[in-house]
Amino acid sequence: MSSKEKLKYLDLIRAISCIMIVFFHYSYTFYEFAIPGKGTDFLRFTNGDWGGCFVAGFFMISGAALWYNHTGPFGFKGILKFYKKRALSIYPYFYVAWLIMYVINSRKLGIWNWGGPRSNYLFTLFGMDGYFSYLGQNYYCLGEWFLGAIIWLYLLYPILAFAFRKFRIPASLILTFFYVFNLYRNNFSSSPDVNIFIVAIKYYNSHVLISDNMCLWTCVMNFWLGMLFVTYRDRLIKLWTAILSTIIIVVLASVPVPLPKIIVCTLIAFAYCLILAYISRRFDFPDAEKIPGKVINYISRYSYGIFLVHHVLLYAVMEKLRYTTFNFFTAFLLFIPIMALIVLTGTVLIRAVSAVINFCTRLLPGGDKKEHI
Repeated sequence: MSSKEKLKYLDLIRAISCIMIVFFHYSYTFYEFAIPGKGTDFLRFTNGDWGGCFVAGFFMISGAALWYNHTGPFGFKGILKFYKKRALSIYPYFYVAWLIMYVINSRKLGIWNWGGPRSNYLFTLFGMDGYFSYLGQNYYCLGEWFLGAIIWLYLLYPILAFAFRKFRIPASLILTFFYVFNLYRNNFSSSPDVNIFIVAIKYYNSHVLISDNMCLWTCVMNFWLGMLFVTYRDRLIKLWTAILSTIIIVVLASVPVPLPKIIVCTLIAFAYCLILAYISRRFDFPDAEKIPGKVINYISRYSYGIFLVHHVLLYAVMEKLRYTTFNFFTAFLLFIPIMALIVLTGTVLIRAVSAVINFCTRLLPGGDKKEHI
């Protein structure tokens, strides 16, 4: 365990991001199932979509928490230990939840290889089935595409940490260049092949088909911003930055601007992280002794389980209600018990798998006796 001071706002931002991502997907089910009436409609704003903002915020808080707790430097053994810890925090829970859904889908479809060739199981084995689902059908049936992105970021983290320690400013400039360039690269698709630069861009465009929000340049940029956020937190978390961030969010959410939606989502995500961090510091929130603080900390702690199960539970519930007419108020009220069900299921998943991991660990010589969550 780290002996560093606990940064309460990391839990607050993680919990709010988690709830808002689930709420965004809940709002989308009203369109997916063509449910009559009016849903919560927490989807798009003038320059982007709310899901993209809160996913970006989740990447930022992941980078912030990781850098705060694991600054390195990493030796070879340190890297292996880091990868082992990250793998144990991801794969056992993913495999158990995926296996349950795989069996359910197989029984429903009447075939075990419903995801294509057996080689497609490799995507699932590495937790990349959601991330690479744009390539075609595979055995993706649970979780989110950004699980694969998080795994990539964990794999890259020792390199990112080294660059952040040794070359912070030049690395930030280079990363920002490629992040922005990637969003404008298609502008060169119709240009004549007058030089090697244009030819290289067209070659890149023809082979990098993943959407901009899932592209690693975008994910790494948001992750890197989280590392910057926690490093310069004392300079950034101020009243004036919270006010400025509020203005930025209001303007970007309501006034058309000539920026790609990915940049808008990144700006809004960083802004709301600053706002929540200021609120957390100013009011010493969340307080673990009070009910609101307990709820926030609980959701933050089990956010991974929530992300794994929320899609399948949303679909299961909303499909049953596809012929029910809603208004905004009833749609909003329905979200409360659905969110409670998702949190409960995610908690059961994490606790059950953690209990098995802890039991197996204790059987090993010198096994860690601490609870693994």
